[in-house]
Amino acid sequence: MAVFTGSFLSAELGRLNSISVILPHDTAADPQWGFPVLYLLHGKSDDSRSWLYRSNIERYATERGLCVVMPDAALSFYTDMAYGGAYFSYITHELPDIIRSMFRVSVRREDTYIGGISMGGYGALKCALRKPELYAGCIALSPLADIARIQAEECRNGEKNMWKGICGEGLKLDESLDLFQLLEQSGGYVNMCPRIYIACGKQDDLFDDNIRLKDSLDAHRIEFTFEQAAAGHEWGFWDVALQRGMDIIINNRR
Repeated sequence: MAVFTGSFLSAELGRLNSISVILPHDTAADPQWGFPVLYLLHGKSDDSRSWLYRSNIERYATERGLCVVMPDAALSFYTDMAYGGAYFSYITHELPDIIRSMFRVSVRREDTYIGGISMGGYGALKCALRKPELYAGCIALSPLADIARIQAEECRNGEKNMWKGICGEGLKLDESLDLFQLLEQSGGYVNMCPRIYIACGKQDDLFDDNIRLKDSLDAHRIEFTFEQAAAGHEWGFWDVALQRGMDIIINNRR
């Protein structure tokens, strides 16, 4: 196994951007297609290195022969920002192209996954719902499920300028950023939607939002697994849930 950390000049972001990559031993790769790959997104207070320092992702990737790509997305909420970088386009298109040019990873949808925690869990779900043709599965741990509620609360709490950077001066939240709106529009591709795993702690302030998201997924007949535990918004829970999500979504084990 090798771990790479570095940066490259992104056309979508207009600047150097950091990434961390876990690459298993070459003997683990499919001789025809290369490694399956998981794009793993960080939370609001984290960066591209947080998964390496705060979880056992290196071991989990090695055990599964999986390449894991951990990009940096600042406070973008994984959107194409009104004033800032095009992070959604970066995550879904530019970054995979660069990773495939640098490492021996599969280009196939069935070998490509996305996941994340908190803000990154929201970003992973948004990518999976908006670009279902790109991903076989999605792992969302304590995701920010109700972005409209989060935006309103954070604007009240002094983060209005951050949200202006994301949405523009009028703070209008586009429907393409709202998971519930995306599910309303999912009828045309429900059969090709990636498999979804969501986990949230019952003591997490986001738990009620996640239950509503679970109910919406049920109502729209999206294939998913939802798990809960006696936990808050914390890495100890996410590390355990990440293994569960990888087993269910990537290894098809229960």
